[in-house]
Amino acid sequence: MPHPGSKSRRLRSAIIVVALVAVIGAITWTLIRDENSSPAPATSSTAGATAIAAVPSADRNRAANASKPAAQLRHAAATRALPPPGTPLAQTYADLKARADAGDAAAASRLFHDIFRCVMAREQLLSAPTTAALLLEGDTSKLSAEQLTAREKHLANLEETLGKARRNTQLCEGLDETQSLLTPVMLQAARLGDVAASNCYVAGNMLADPRLFDHPEWLTEYKANALAMAQAGVAQGDWGMVAQLQHAYARDGYAMLALGRITGPDPVQNYRYLKLRRLGANSQNAPYYDKNLAFVAHDLSADEVAAGDAWAQDTYLRYFSAVPENTIGAHNSPTCADD
Repeated sequence: MPHPGSKSRRLRSAIIVVALVAVIGAITWTLIRDENSSPAPATSSTAGATAIAAVPSADRNRAANASKPAAQLRHAAATRALPPPGTPLAQTYADLKARADAGDAAAASRLFHDIFRCVMAREQLLSAPTTAALLLEGDTSKLSAEQLTAREKHLANLEETLGKARRNTQLCEGLDETQSLLTPVMLQAARLGDVAASNCYVAGNMLADPRLFDHPEWLTEYKANALAMAQAGVAQGDWGMVAQLQHAYARDGYAMLALGRITGPDPVQNYRYLKLRRLGANSQNAPYYDKNLAFVAHDLSADEVAAGDAWAQDTYLRYFSAVPENTIGAHNSPTCADD
């Protein structure tokens, strides 16, 4: 006989699956901004402010473009319009990929977002039958009115998600396996300044790709690019990157930067990023940050706390004046971006 709590646990699991599908595929962040603040010079964590550096590959792209006449670049940008939204990728992939590889930021961004939709649609359609079965399982006569309402809400959300996934699959028809690889186009879009792609990449989105073992170079590229990309995101006023870096330096850091051993526990850096998040916190999140700042400060000297406060204040004023409120929940680290 099943344990009385087993059905409840399975329903909670189904709800979590639905929530993850919705969150990964349709997070409506206000983080996708394009501030053109110049990154600060890199410094070591022991000698002052945290390094906020530009991504090396992005610098190389800019250097290559600098050799071209400015008028030529402006003309090319003005005359190369993107395909209409919703155009099947089989028709646009080759052109968008060539343009992205040549350093066209708009084409790289468009290709990333379109392939992201394809990948998410596939995952949503694969997981939907199991999720729906768990939600529909059991005798509804034993549910309270509140439980019935929640069940209907989750079913409605699932149907909405599936409707969007079915529409998005039409975008992806005709793509071969190589063309549907997300990680390479995500990296290129991130290198060229797409904030959404950068957040997905730094969060380790490629780990969910079953073809990861066929592409060990992805992990090598991640180690070479992720930290600089995250730091550059801070210089763009991206609260998502602030959250990822803070979690990466925490004692129990669970961000991909920490799990990949690119960073490790660092109470000085953890305090700085916590303080920066606190400066942008709303009234609901502020108590959480205050409590954690006090806890982390116990391991720091008075000088380290003062330096951390100064760094956070300076960084906030320099890079976050256009987006002063931290919209990432206090307990959350973002994984991807709105599509």
